[in-house]
Amino acid sequence: MAAGVERTVFDSATPGFGLRLTAKGKAIWLARARVDNNRFKISLGTYPEKTLSAARAEAHAALRDIREGKDPRAEKALRKAAAVAGRMTIAELADRWLAEYVRLKLKPRTISDYERIVEQRIKPRLGALPVATVSKSDVISFHAAMANTPRRANYVIATFRALMSFAEDVSLRPPHTNPAKRIKMFRQGVRERFLSEEEIGLAADAITQAEVSGKIGPYAAAGLRLALFTGARSGEITAAKWQHVDWQRKQIRLPDSKTNEPRTIHLSPAALEVLKELPHAGSFIIAGRYKDEPHQNLTRSWIVARDFGGLHDVRLHDLRHSYASLAAGRGVSLHMIGKLLGHKVPATTMRYAHLARDAVASINDELGAAMQAAIAKPKTNAEVQDD
Repeated sequence: MAAGVERTVFDSATPGFGLRLTAKGKAIWLARARVDNNRFKISLGTYPEKTLSAARAEAHAALRDIREGKDPRAEKALRKAAAVAGRMTIAELADRWLAEYVRLKLKPRTISDYERIVEQRIKPRLGALPVATVSKSDVISFHAAMANTPRRANYVIATFRALMSFAEDVSLRPPHTNPAKRIKMFRQGVRERFLSEEEIGLAADAITQAEVSGKIGPYAAAGLRLALFTGARSGEITAAKWQHVDWQRKQIRLPDSKTNEPRTIHLSPAALEVLKELPHAGSFIIAGRYKDEPHQNLTRSWIVARDFGGLHDVRLHDLRHSYASLAAGRGVSLHMIGKLLGHKVPATTMRYAHLARDAVASINDELGAAMQAAIAKPKTNAEVQDD
């Protein structure tokens, strides 16, 4: 062949498959076809990097895609991703998901939860499976194995669903093939525990006793008191820094929260007193073990403290519910309760609707009693004449 001349040589055994020799001497495998007056041409790689047999097999697939009206380049990318997914395990995918998505884009509490679920649940059960072969049956069996902890089991499956959505996003599985979608979840009983006013007093005393006995430290005790006095989430309390405190307006103004928006925690006189008595030990109000780190686990401290008050079935989050129930019992509107708790969606506050109705009924009874008393009150002659 003359130098500087481009030429294409086609395979007689496979119509449409050929080798193009460029003017500079480079050899490129290609597939070419015509369908409904439309011409298609796709490069398959270079020789000798890709062998004749490999190029011919790829050409067969590309020409079939063209005849079936598919985009051969997109199909090639999917086949390549499937090959990679066939080699990549769920454990390797999980590590990539944590590094490229979870740790870069989610909140610290969520990151910690996902890391723990990956290491303790997903990897031991599904980690060795290739990403491409995980089936819905695998996920159903995984879910069933956790039936003794239904709430946690549902959360683990939701986490695995997010992991497999990531696999689709990075083309390691075809779109709409997430095996964790439409899995029937376990029924979870709605657990609501509202402390009575007497129990709220017991909770406050229990925190003090736990602190005095040395079972919890002063910062953990302060964090629990703030949870009791403000209704704030534990994560909001541990994230609060001294610079967020507005003493004049009597509030803590967090720049970020669970709802991805700024959050205002209103401080009652009791909550302000907690802050005033607490020594500064770094930037965080509820200081942790190490300098400039927040307290790591208020839940653990509450589990210790609640036993001093005999409140064994009360979760830390129930203090938040109890704050709301106390407000509802005093006639505070649901809208205002939502503002106090930092709810983004009004529907979230509706769980306290029955408490608000109880308060309205109580006020109605008081008004009814007052009206009956007024009607039954004897009138003087002067009052009768005025009528």
